[in-house]
Amino acid sequence: MIKISNLFYPKFKSNLLRLGRNFDGGYIVEKNSIKQSEILLSFGLSDDWTFEEDYSKLGENKVYCYDYSVNIRFWLVSFLKSLISIVLFRDPIKNFRKLFDYVEYKSFFNSKKNFHYKKFISPSSMKKNLFKDNVHLSLNDIVKKIEKNFFLKIDIEGSEYRILKEIIQNSSKINGLVIEFHDFDLHYKVVQNFINNFELELIHVHVNNYGSINQEGLPSVVELSFASQNFLDKKEKNDKSYPDSKLDMPNNKDLIDQDITFIEDNG
Repeated sequence: MIKISNLFYPKFKSNLLRLGRNFDGGYIVEKNSIKQSEILLSFGLSDDWTFEEDYSKLGENKVYCYDYSVNIRFWLVSFLKSLISIVLFRDPIKNFRKLFDYVEYKSFFNSKKNFHYKKFISPSSMKKNLFKDNVHLSLNDIVKKIEKNFFLKIDIEGSEYRILKEIIQNSSKINGLVIEFHDFDLHYKVVQNFINNFELELIHVHVNNYGSINQEGLPSVVELSFASQNFLDKKEKNDKSYPDSKLDMPNNKDLIDQDITFIEDNG
């Protein structure tokens, strides 16, 4: 059974929609926080940009993705793995389609409004003291250049904790945020502290069922969505149970999403 603090229960009803593919890769967002943002900043890409595609379809706003690991070596390894799987008849249809991922990637990011930057995202302090190169960027670096309101998506495999301070510092420019917290059970109090200090309102919570659940009921991977207070009507209190049966999907389609129990937090 999943048990987390009631601090993670969204307080108000909001206008939600799902962006990205079914199952793993899709996230729940507040509709106006997306539509009224001018840019999507996406940290972490890998081989799935369906969230970015759905965002791009909503208007003429630009998409800026940052992921150093997605390079020519990444695509060569992916191509060879798919080719070997086809030869060995391991899910040949799926792997045949994956052979064309690079073509689709180039098609999407070759437009005039969608960009992929091969950069690491690091905190300003680390970049200044350790990484004196041009492959590390901080959120502060990026925000200084764009000077526009943006929606922020973060899935960077554990490095999210290093940039929480800068996310809070830039709250006034962020329309909305979706962030995947890895090792959530180990950083439970850190995430609680982030919620308490972040100006945006928590509007959705989903447990990624690829992760595990510890003995206390804490999951190892959690997806949280936030929206600016400006887009919320606080007259209606939230009464949903989670996962949301209308919007949520299990990340691992072969396993069910477990219900979340929200408990009183005694500190």
